[in-house]
Amino acid sequence: MRNLIAILMCIAASNTAAQAVAGRWEGVMHRGVSSLPFIIGVADSTRGTFTAGDIGAMDVPLTNLRLSPGIHWELVGDQSTTTFDGTLLGDSISGSFSEPGHPGTFWLHRTSSSVEPSYTTTEVRFGDGDALLGGSVLSPKSPGRHAAVVFLQGSGAEGRWANAFTADYLARNEIVVLIYDKRGVGVSTGDWKTSTMEDLAADGRAGVELLARRSDVDPRRIGIFGHSQGGFIAPMVASNRNVAWIIDADGNVGPLYEQDLFRVNTMLAKMFRGDTLRRAKTLYHEFVDVARNHLAHAQLRADLAGYNNPDVTDALGIPDDSSWVWSWYGKVGNDDNRAAWASVRVPVLLLYGGRDEVVPQQTSIDTIRRILVEHGNRAVTVRVLAGADHTLRLPPADADGWPRYAPGYPDLVRAWIERR
Repeated sequence: MRNLIAILMCIAASNTAAQAVAGRWEGVMHRGVSSLPFIIGVADSTRGTFTAGDIGAMDVPLTNLRLSPGIHWELVGDQSTTTFDGTLLGDSISGSFSEPGHPGTFWLHRTSSSVEPSYTTTEVRFGDGDALLGGSVLSPKSPGRHAAVVFLQGSGAEGRWANAFTADYLARNEIVVLIYDKRGVGVSTGDWKTSTMEDLAADGRAGVELLARRSDVDPRRIGIFGHSQGGFIAPMVASNRNVAWIIDADGNVGPLYEQDLFRVNTMLAKMFRGDTLRRAKTLYHEFVDVARNHLAHAQLRADLAGYNNPDVTDALGIPDDSSWVWSWYGKVGNDDNRAAWASVRVPVLLLYGGRDEVVPQQTSIDTIRRILVEHGNRAVTVRVLAGADHTLRLPPADADGWPRYAPGYPDLVRAWIERR
């Protein structure tokens, strides 16, 4: 009997602790001179999540959550575990965290007693042509028709997770959002490595059509947000008559291969000098010409072997002859989006990191704006985030720090959409 009473008392204490801590908590982690905004969601005594958009973490499950005595949880990563221990005082939690050799402090303030967001998430399937795409629609719970946005992915194997944090932010601010997995990523069929830029743009247009059919979306207020490669195809997606505006974040303009040369030349300039740098640039330019024009590889292989500099060849990373890269580069390397930009008649926000080393920031801004104005579209807004890189983030303040979104993002995105 005493054991039963003890068990019941423990359960009651656990339930009381869960009620005291349940909800959404927002705060900051500090380590050295660096800080990282983060969010904790506590559903009950055993379930919680960690979100830090600046580092791409969204709803990561908490491990070993304990609410009494004190508050404890762990984040288990691929290579290390971060341990948090804190003390609850009303609607505030403060404490310390540690990875091996990297201690820090944190504080949190409860912003809601519920972890349920102010929007619903619906899984959707849609497609265009030979690919069936899987995605999520985040829809505000408030009644009526809302503005909406389709997120277009960047290069590589990018899924809906890449835009989950910004999507969450916009949905909490009364905007319907569609995020989806790129072809061959997540639950989406097809293969981005065998697809053209027009294939990917068609997927984006299909996403716009999906939103236009929804009863919670105002079809006159659907826009697209494209980052990097997504920014490149954004004007192609805008040929859909339902696209009312474009946000192009760090997108390049002109032939794709020119952006690749800029990216690699910028990287090589940090590694080599003098004749070594000139030779490295020449070799990569040769690779690009061979790949985009479907030329034979023999001369390129001979030039690489003849140079015999392992540091350069390792840095260039020229794929072997059987790699998928050759076929893919031949399909997309010469793609040029300038004609697509010339046909855009809707408002455009050009959003760039001031220290972008992947895309020529100022050249891209000047070229896109010139094309739009020459074709009668003066509804162009330009925002450059000082100090931000290609991901719109600032680098860590010190060796123990984290990258973080530049000040003003994503608030300026929300505000610009609302003004539309």
